Amino acid sequence: MRFRGMGLALVICLLLAACGETGTRLPENPPEEAAAETAALEGEALSPDGRFLARIEGIGESLSDQDVSPAERVEIADAETGEVFWRGTGFCRQFVLWSPQGSYALLLRENPDSRFITVVGTESWTEWEFAAPDGTGLQTWMFLPQDRPWCEWQSDNCLDLALGWGNGGAKHCETYTIELRDDPQEGIIQAESRKRLPGSYDFDHDGEPETVEVAVVSGDKARNEVGWYELRVRTPDNHLYWSRSLHESHPGWGAYFACRVDGEDYLLRYLPTMYQGFATYAYELFFLDEAGEEQAVREGSVDFDLNFGSYHQRFEPAEIAAFLEEVHGLTDSGQLLLTTVNSNVRFDRPGGDFTDDLEFWTEEELYNESRSLEENIRAMGTYWERMRTRE
Repeated sequence: MRFRGMGLALVICLLLAACGETGTRLPENPPEEAAAETAALEGEALSPDGRFLARIEGIGESLSDQDVSPAERVEIADAETGEVFWRGTGFCRQFVLWSPQGSYALLLRENPDSRFITVVGTESWTEWEFAAPDGTGLQTWMFLPQDRPWCEWQSDNCLDLALGWGNGGAKHCETYTIELRDDPQEGIIQAESRKRLPGSYDFDHDGEPETVEVAVVSGDKARNEVGWYELRVRTPDNHLYWSRSLHESHPGWGAYFACRVDGEDYLLRYLPTMYQGFATYAYELFFLDEAGEEQAVREGSVDFDLNFGSYHQRFEPAEIAAFLEEVHGLTDSGQLLLTTVNSNVRFDRPGGDFTDDLEFWTEEELYNESRSLEENIRAMGTYWERMRTRE
């Protein structure tokens, strides 16, 4: 699916889940015998901040066999001066839903044989038209559910929009999440499912809790893109505050943890990477400032390789063990939020469950639990060196 238009990017995500149970409902379609003679504007005419007023003007050309005459046009104007900022074609029915801070207006316009859903941005007055999966407008066999909310702004730049599918047979409802982000490129649409992780954290140390979610994003086959996993932190009003992506493919491996240090919540990014026997293990412990930017308070790394022989550079068991013990001192008491290391995808697990970075030493038969980590690393290094330099 796509929104047509340029300006801010719209990331539209398909969630194969039931529609939400809270939000603003579309008013019921009035029976034909009770229909008004002229179109009306439903929903929220005035923006929440009182700056803008949505209105309909004039009477359009009557449609055959219809008791409602369409409006000539729909406008969004300055609430005080009446200056018109945006204008569109009027329909028999129009419905407006403003974002919480009035940055966007969702506009539904319907005629008996057509339906359009448009998002209008009040900063640049750019508009985007919601389109069906095949690129055409919304089809007549799609419907807006009347027994549950069909649209709800999750935050000022995040909207959940529910559509019903089915024509004469089994029907189901799908919810589209529209994320408006400050990106100059065109909107890219990915199918995704989201899971909100239990618990709450205060990563910005302002006393207000944030929530964490993991999105599983499908790849775009037309662009030859593979899917990925996205870890997201949202503010109490559900605003997308911070996010980072990880992949199942080797270059995208990594892990994120929530850690509690000195009574404060922190995020920990851990990237234990190895390419062709050369390894760099690195971590960064950070909190988020009021803008959602990372502020590091501790970091560390260690380099080594297993290429004993002509390409060998360094392998220091004491250094490797000290680094691993430092990292696990943080992770063991924390919560694993998301990991893709070794293509073993997991989320919402105790931090102590993460041992993927120890596989080079613990998966060998020579590993001895009665010895220290450094002793095991040293013993394994001696074994590998002997095996790989043997003539």
